[in-house]
Amino acid sequence: MLNEAWGSHHRGSGGPPSAVDAALLHYVAAADQPALVVSRPRTGALEVPRVRWASSAAADLFGVDAENLVDLAITRLLRVGSAGPALERLPRERRTRFAVEAVTSGGATRRTEVVAWPVPDRDGARGGEHSWVLTVVLPEDERSQAALRAAEERFATLAQSSPVPTIVSDVGARLSRVNDAFAELVGLPAEDLCGTGWLTHVVDDERPGVVEAVAAVLAGERVVVDTRLRNAAGQVRWVTIRLAPSRTPGYGAGFIGTVEDVTDRLAREHRLAYQAQHDLLTGLPNRLALLERLADLVGDGLTSGPSGPADPAEGVGVLMVDLDDFKTVNDGLGPEAGDAVLVEIARRLARTVRGGDMVARPGGDEFVLVCGDLTDLDAVEATARRVLDAVLAPVEVNGLRLRLVASIGVVLLSGLRCSAEEVVRDAGIAVHEAKAAGGGRWTLLDEDVRTRARRALRLVADLREALARGGVEVHYQPIVRPGRPARLRSLEALCRWTHPELGPVRPDVFIELAERANLVPALDAHVLAVACRDLASWRAAHAAGRLATSPEHVAVNVSAVSLAAEGFAAGVRRTVAAAGLELRDVCLEVTETALASDLRACRQVLEELRADGARVAIDDFGTGYSSLAYLKDLPVDHLKVDRSFVRDLHSAGPGVAGGPARAVAAAVVSLARTLGLGVVAEGVETFEQDEVVTDLGCEAVQGYLYSRPLTPEALVELLRTGGELAPRPALPTPREVPA
Repeated sequence: MLNEAWGSHHRGSGGPPSAVDAALLHYVAAADQPALVVSRPRTGALEVPRVRWASSAAADLFGVDAENLVDLAITRLLRVGSAGPALERLPRERRTRFAVEAVTSGGATRRTEVVAWPVPDRDGARGGEHSWVLTVVLPEDERSQAALRAAEERFATLAQSSPVPTIVSDVGARLSRVNDAFAELVGLPAEDLCGTGWLTHVVDDERPGVVEAVAAVLAGERVVVDTRLRNAAGQVRWVTIRLAPSRTPGYGAGFIGTVEDVTDRLAREHRLAYQAQHDLLTGLPNRLALLERLADLVGDGLTSGPSGPADPAEGVGVLMVDLDDFKTVNDGLGPEAGDAVLVEIARRLARTVRGGDMVARPGGDEFVLVCGDLTDLDAVEATARRVLDAVLAPVEVNGLRLRLVASIGVVLLSGLRCSAEEVVRDAGIAVHEAKAAGGGRWTLLDEDVRTRARRALRLVADLREALARGGVEVHYQPIVRPGRPARLRSLEALCRWTHPELGPVRPDVFIELAERANLVPALDAHVLAVACRDLASWRAAHAAGRLATSPEHVAVNVSAVSLAAEGFAAGVRRTVAAAGLELRDVCLEVTETALASDLRACRQVLEELRADGARVAIDDFGTGYSSLAYLKDLPVDHLKVDRSFVRDLHSAGPGVAGGPARAVAAAVVSLARTLGLGVVAEGVETFEQDEVVTDLGCEAVQGYLYSRPLTPEALVELLRTGGELAPRPALPTPREVPA
């Protein structure tokens, strides 16, 4: 019907169906509303548009057959009030809605509204005419019309005042309404956007995707599309567009959409993603980024050779760079100066590597380089030397020229099958080896070093478990009054550990492991608790007559870490009280090295405990740096002469003073007497040493000459027989697990 009516008026035009046909099809489907197609020549700017086609509903409205409406001037059918546009000047750029009076064939008028929609021009179509589609909105019920307009106004007000950019289309892709937020986003007035092709503001390479999304929403789908808009100032903003289908009676398929500006959010997300992968001080990749890079290089399933793809780790090495004594810079010049040094070192290291290599800062004063092309030891050495030289160059900080030294651990990844964490751990092992060799050098991790380190890690784990289940034993070495025989005076508690598979582990080995793993405070607390419990049981057995004697007190070694720990003094009090003892039953032995680490804190804790009755001894006296300087200020009961002096003691022959060792020992004894302190000689193993320390005036000795450390069971036998010990030559030490 549409094509016949349109063709009857343009019979003989010979052209193909125009874009008007497609537009009118929407209204034919909605034939319950009056619809007209009007046009006028493009050159006749003041000519009144004439009807080219009319729907059956329009024929009913005007009381004239549809074919008789064709070619009538639109002013014969519609009268526009003063507020509406002149019908010969209908807008071409946007949809227009205005009030009119419809004039029927009998001359009656009916108040109604008309919506005029400009039909896009097509060159060469219909002899160069401008066309409009007019739909007449009939006021079937004034109250329902008022409610409809009120609802539209409420929606318009809500959308207009919303901070969310909002767009509305009554039909097709062109906009019929936009709110101020969208106009501000695009940078154009709202009136300039209505009726326009807003898709021109979409960045060119993303426009096809948005057009596809609009087509989908016009087909009835809800769509969400991320794209970029370019505003009037040329700025590009990332937006998320959410479109929902909307069908307005008398118009056709359109949509309602919101446009969210996500530019700032994406910038924050990108910034957070950067921060998650980079060290904020130096800008280098951080530990997370390093582990991801290493995981790509040493991932499972890598093969090399003719049977599979090449190993990406072939020729790749990891160099961990650790600055030696960097703590001195931080402590001496402050953290700001330390940060400046780290930034400068990071800059230098970045210049020593190639473009495809990585320099990361996993933390502290450590840097890690992942370098390619390390195909042989010469290449490894050249790279390591280059890094050492870069660090060694003077650094200007606060007007001072500092020379830093670094230790480097190298791990080659070729053929390595382990996790990224294990690679970093192995590089740390190699650094430790370089530092142990004196620092300022590089060490390539080999299988022997890796085996020793993993053995140490296993021992640490086993030691931790042994502490947790009470598997670390406490033995006791007697401290005696010299004589023939000597008589037990007190005991020194010593920790001993027998590994369930490896056998006895040397104390210096597992104590060093405990220091690395921060287990020393737990070890000290364990020895104190066991020693107090054992001493209390021996005291009770002696009081009950089951033992002939009991020790005066028990001495327990205390580390600097334990002394500095918060609540140490309170913990000692609780442990001693829980065993039913008093503080005077315990002697705390502290080395000079521990005192030198934090003299003020140590003195405060020791004074507090000594005031409540605890005894205090300085162990290994004579090996510290300033013994005489601080000895007069410390709360001390007695000194223990270090075994290094006792070892070289010998009897003075005729005309011989006895050597330097005797002179030092004599000076220590004299100093102790002057200060009113007791003296214990450690490491006495021969009759000659025993004779010398007795002659010098040491009131107590301890050493293998009288007894090795005893198990609690062996000590009970000694106490049962009266605590007398006859001196006898030392026997060889039992086999223990070496370092």
